Amino acid sequence: MRRRDLLTAALCTAALSGCSVVDRLRGTPQRADPEAAGDTTRAAPPTPGTPAEIAARSTVPVLCYHQVREYTAADGAGARPLICPPAVLQRQLEGMLAAGMQPVTGEALVDHLQLGTPLADKAVLVSFDDASGGQYTNALPILQRLGIPATFFVMTVVLDRPNWLSRDDVRALDAAGMTIASHTWDHHPVTRYGEKDWSTQLAKPREQLGQVVGHDVELFAYPYGLWNQAALPHVQAAGYRAAFQLTEQPQDARLPLLTVRRVLTLPTWDVPTLLARISPDHPAG
Repeated sequence: MRRRDLLTAALCTAALSGCSVVDRLRGTPQRADPEAAGDTTRAAPPTPGTPAEIAARSTVPVLCYHQVREYTAADGAGARPLICPPAVLQRQLEGMLAAGMQPVTGEALVDHLQLGTPLADKAVLVSFDDASGGQYTNALPILQRLGIPATFFVMTVVLDRPNWLSRDDVRALDAAGMTIASHTWDHHPVTRYGEKDWSTQLAKPREQLGQVVGHDVELFAYPYGLWNQAALPHVQAAGYRAAFQLTEQPQDARLPLLTVRRVLTLPTWDVPTLLARISPDHPAG
């Protein structure tokens, strides 16, 4: 198995205003010591919102990228919309930051949706699907330079295969402050699952990724963005806290946290187009 020098070594030792860069990427707040402040009270844990409250909070745009690499002669017209050259990714993300968008982690977004915890103004979530190798070699350095946390939805069947993420890569992404999430075992759409598929495609990948990173994996993305009502109880039973689709369908009224919408980001978009597509005034779908 190939092993790369971890690009995140500097993150493990650097400090910024009393917190590490990894903490900054993860959005970890700096909390005062209650005892040092003479405050022995403990705030009550937040109460999960109702489905209507969660749906009303679901206004934060979520971007969905796939492969991050240069085009090759073998890339047909159908593949190119899912391939983002590194320079395009950097240009889009820099434009987003220049417009005042503030990237957040997947965990912070779900805390906001479920519990109503506050987010920065103009919050946005950046995500990547499938676990192609360029997400580590090409996307991670860009994200680190710009100080952007992202969520990586990993398809576990490809781990350690050529041109895909290795387990070491996944651990490095996690150590760099990125969120590791599940994208099934082999990208088989949940709308076609039989009884045996739920464990293979939902529960086992979550367990496997948790073993790789050493902590629970709580987020999930539907392959192709597709879901149906029959899938939702199985996603919930597998232990996922939230699940992400694409914009083609509305959120489920009863389980909006399991049908969070994302925008499939195209490499042909210039910055104004990207900003227009994630604007609250843009029509859904």
